[in-house]
Amino acid sequence: MADILIINADSNLKRLIKLALPGMEHFVQHSASWQTACTHPSSSKLDLVIARLVADDDQGPEDLIELRKAFPTARLIVTAALHDPALEGQKFQRVVRELQIEYCLLEPIETGAMLHTIQAALALPQRSGSGPSSGRAATGT
Repeated sequence: MADILIINADSNLKRLIKLALPGMEHFVQHSASWQTACTHPSSSKLDLVIARLVADDDQGPEDLIELRKAFPTARLIVTAALHDPALEGQKFQRVVRELQIEYCLLEPIETGAMLHTIQAALALPQRSGSGPSSGRAATGT
């Protein structure tokens, strides 16, 4: 059983996560925004954080830096809705690796990609809060 926080999820992402966690008993919490999530009282107890970044919202590397700082021991999955994934995708994934965020999925995301990514993230050992991670990046196509 894992403690999971989902941040800034639209209805499609919520549906994908629900399909990816069938029958699994996890404690899932939702946060409507990055700002409220980063002040989450039990951030040190979270096993997995799934956050949606939307390019239209002027979210950038600063938000990802704050996300990693707010949840130093959680495994992170960032889903990104970019204006032009073909153009922006590589740069975004490079930033994600530099910030030691375990997984990145570019929208649109297939159910199988979300399922595989969540299962892989939950199989990783809990982070110590410092030091480099393996920096995996996955794309949903």
